[in-house]
Amino acid sequence: MIRNKYTAVPTVTVDEIPTNPSPLKARVVTIAVASIAVLAAAAYNWLPTGLAAFLSSHAEIDILFSKNHTHSALKLAFQLFGLVGILCAATGVAGFFRNRITWHILRLPLLAVYLVVGFYLWVTWQACFSILHNGIEMDGKPQDKATTILLWWSVAWPALGTAVFAAWTHVMLRSRSVYAAFTREKGIPMVGDRVLEDIRTHGRDPRNRRSLYFSAFTHIFILVMIPWIMSLGGCVEAYKVPKGSGNPVVAMVKMTKPKKKKKQTLSLRPNSAILYEIPDLDDSQVDEQMEEQTQATYAANNAKAGKMGKGGGKDGGWPEGMDKYKIRFIRLEHSGAGWDDGMDESNADINFLRAFSEATGFKKIANKGESHSIALLKKYPKDGFPPFVFLTGNGNMGDVSTADKKILRDYCLNGGMLIADAGSVQFHNTFMPFIRSVFPDKPLIDIADDDMLYQVPYTFPDGAPPFWRLGGTRALGIKHEGRWIAFYHPGDMNGAWKSQGYTDVTPEMRDAAMNLGINLVYYSFNQWNDAVSKAKK
Repeated sequence: MIRNKYTAVPTVTVDEIPTNPSPLKARVVTIAVASIAVLAAAAYNWLPTGLAAFLSSHAEIDILFSKNHTHSALKLAFQLFGLVGILCAATGVAGFFRNRITWHILRLPLLAVYLVVGFYLWVTWQACFSILHNGIEMDGKPQDKATTILLWWSVAWPALGTAVFAAWTHVMLRSRSVYAAFTREKGIPMVGDRVLEDIRTHGRDPRNRRSLYFSAFTHIFILVMIPWIMSLGGCVEAYKVPKGSGNPVVAMVKMTKPKKKKKQTLSLRPNSAILYEIPDLDDSQVDEQMEEQTQATYAANNAKAGKMGKGGGKDGGWPEGMDKYKIRFIRLEHSGAGWDDGMDESNADINFLRAFSEATGFKKIANKGESHSIALLKKYPKDGFPPFVFLTGNGNMGDVSTADKKILRDYCLNGGMLIADAGSVQFHNTFMPFIRSVFPDKPLIDIADDDMLYQVPYTFPDGAPPFWRLGGTRALGIKHEGRWIAFYHPGDMNGAWKSQGYTDVTPEMRDAAMNLGINLVYYSFNQWNDAVSKAKK
């Protein structure tokens, strides 16, 4: 007995509490042992199939595993899982006939589970880190310790879960109530009772027990949870395109050049053989070019776009869209300057969305622009990825990882569209090599004036207006399987969307920039609809 010094009331330790037989707990333990057979059988049947599928898409890893004997080690682990399953099934049946012998027999498969799981975890750990040590990329991504641990965890957690379940069954089997149900021997609590009570009450020394818990939690959090959280990189909301069908009406937008009045010149001694003229600065060739560039205007008829969409309907929308839609403007972040140019009080993104809504009749638009990293493009579902993403900057782009380049490439090839816009000469000079590295096998070509991008819903007979000519006068693009997957404007179209910023933006110039953007978004929505429809089929 232990007396409490404050109350003088005697307290009883767990070792002094008599325990009666519990047939119910005995049946639960027996069923638990038998259920491990199901888990082992699933591992025996499904793990080889999963490994084969993984290696079929990673030929370099397949060769590595053949050289370092990982293939044979994993095959042995799978066979051992099968043997453990048979052993658990047999002993589980025997456990229903309760006696001292079957109680000892039930312990054997649990010990076998620990050994086989330990072997499997060791083999998979060695296999995953062999990928890291040999510098093999997976899905275009270079591996590091964090990604390697995550890879190991993805194949290890079912085995670890099985081992934990087996450990719980083992503790229950070593409790007095279960032992007495098998042997009919009553007595003081056993090891299993002490373990269960320690877990419940934090043990005889709560401070020590809590420190053990904290240490275990810290290791798990650092080795597993932090790498897993880092791999998530954030969350995304599926993009919802308006559902319905439409057929837009064409409106004309044409770039015109102002007619210059012929200027009079002053001549001295007109009757002489030599004319002396005072030249006007406006007559110089340089000035003519400057005036032509800065005074270009854009004439548009007043026809409004019809019900935008695809499918030939009258209500507008796209067949693969959603009723509860929201049209959003998503920018891509990069390490260079000015990727968010226009997201401030100049409201370029919001101004464009409002113009798009007014022109098309789609009222549900985002109330602000949004942005995220290139890496998050892979988080979108196959039927909810953004039809377009916008990329700009007013300085150098900065470095973009190989993994991000592959993610952007996959996004474009699978139905998305990149709309890039030069905000400075520096951006143009760094964007060009960047886009060529994303699509090394696809040329960046001049977009013809009569291309579909410039036809619907607004027609641009002269192609994309050049605006400020920061990187040339012609819009460029990249095609894949007959569709544009990237559009690049070298003249800061985004600048003409702003409420403030440039001082030389005329209303006509602003309308032309808005209408060009509407054409691009309309095109991207059409391609999105086709990609989603194809994926569903």
